Amino acid sequence: MWEPYRIKVVEPLPRTTRKTRKKVLEKAGFNPFLIPAKYVTIDLISDSGTGAMTAEQWARMIEAREDFAGQTSFEQFLDAAKSLTGFPYIQPVHQGRSAERILFGLLLNRGDTVLANTHFETTRSNIESLKCHAIDLPSRERPFRGNIDLTEMQKSMGQRKKVKIVILTVTSNILGGQPVSMENIAAAKKIARHHGIAVVLDASRYADNAFLIKQHGEAYGSINAICRKMFGYADIAYLSSKKDGLVNIGGFIGLRDGRLYDRLKYEIIRQEAFPTSGGLAARDLAAMTGGLVDSTDEHFLRVHIENIKFLGRLLKENRVDIFEPVGGHAVVIMKKKNQTHFAFALAAQIYIDSGIRVGVFDDCVRVAVPRRVYTREHLRYVGECIATAYSSGVPRLKLVHRPSEFFNFFARYVTV
Repeated sequence: MWEPYRIKVVEPLPRTTRKTRKKVLEKAGFNPFLIPAKYVTIDLISDSGTGAMTAEQWARMIEAREDFAGQTSFEQFLDAAKSLTGFPYIQPVHQGRSAERILFGLLLNRGDTVLANTHFETTRSNIESLKCHAIDLPSRERPFRGNIDLTEMQKSMGQRKKVKIVILTVTSNILGGQPVSMENIAAAKKIARHHGIAVVLDASRYADNAFLIKQHGEAYGSINAICRKMFGYADIAYLSSKKDGLVNIGGFIGLRDGRLYDRLKYEIIRQEAFPTSGGLAARDLAAMTGGLVDSTDEHFLRVHIENIKFLGRLLKENRVDIFEPVGGHAVVIMKKKNQTHFAFALAAQIYIDSGIRVGVFDDCVRVAVPRRVYTREHLRYVGECIATAYSSGVPRLKLVHRPSEFFNFFARYVTV
C-alpha cells in the first residue's frame, strides 16, 4: 500500500553506540520516558504531537498574523471545526489535557461519578483531583473492543445517585486504540439521556475511529459524514489535535449549550488566554485548520492503520504476544506472567539493542506509530528489533523510585 504523499524534507535519524545507550538508559532509571530524544533513533513512545505536517500547514503558519484577539486564523479554524463536528460553539485550547481540566472544573462537584469506556491516566487524575470518582466500564466485544459495557452502564446509573457525565473515548486510548462502534455510541447516548446525564466524547482519535467503523462495515459514506454522525450523539466533545488533528500542539472543545460556553470562555481567559487564541499562537490555529481537513482523508487513514497492522503481523509471526485486534494507533505487547517489571525490562532491551524507544502503560509495552513520519521499511526494522529483544533475555530490574502519581512516566529502576 503506497503513501498518499511524497517526502519533501528529510531529517537525519540520530545514531548512537550500544555503550552510549546503556549509559543513557541507566541515567534515565530504565524508564523510556526519561531518555533524552537526541539519543533515540526511532521514537515510538507516543503518537501525540509527533506527526509530520504538510507543506500547506507550514505555509498557513507562515502566513498567519499574530494578533491578541479576533485573529483571522481563529475564524478559519472555527469554520473547519464546525464543519467537522456540527457543534455550534467551538473553543480552542492548547491541548486535550487543558480541555479536560477546565471542562471537569465546570461540570463536576465533589463526590460526583464519571463513567467511561476507559479513562486514560491523565483523564482519571483530572477527575480524581476534584475528589470525584472515575469508573471504567470496558466491553469485551469484538471487533469493537473500545465499547462501553451498556449493561454495566445502566446498572451504574441505577446504583449511583451522583453519576454526572459519561465519557466515551474514541478510539479508546487503552490497548493501542480500540474502536467504539456507532451502535454503542448511540445506545450509550439513549441511556444517558433517559437519566438526564451528558455524554462527552474524548475524540482525540476521531478519524481513526470513523475509519475503523467503516472498515468493519458498520457505516458507509465519507469519513467526514461518519465523524459528523459520531459527534452528533455527544452533548460535549473535546480533543487533543496532537493525534488525529495532525499538529504538534493544540486542541478544542465543542459545545451545544450557549450558557456553558459563556462560562467556559471565562475560565479560558482566566487560565489560558483570550478565548480567540485559547492559549495558542495564530500560527498554531492555522496549522490546526489544515490538520482537520487532512485528517479525514481516507487514503491517508488506510495507509496509517495498515502500517500498524503490518507491524502487528510482523511481531506475531515472530511469536511476540500482542493484543488483538490491533488498534488504530499502536501495537501493544502483552506482559509475560511471572516476570516482574517485564514491560520496562523489554523496553530497556529494545532501546539497548537498537535505539528504538517504546512506551510502557499498564505493565504492557505500547509501540505507538506517529502519523506520516516513518516508512514501511522503518517499521520492518522495528519489528525485527523488537522480536529479537523479546526472544532474548531482558534485564532484571529493581524499582527504586515509586512516584505517588503517573507511575509509568516517572518510575525509576536499577538492574539487579
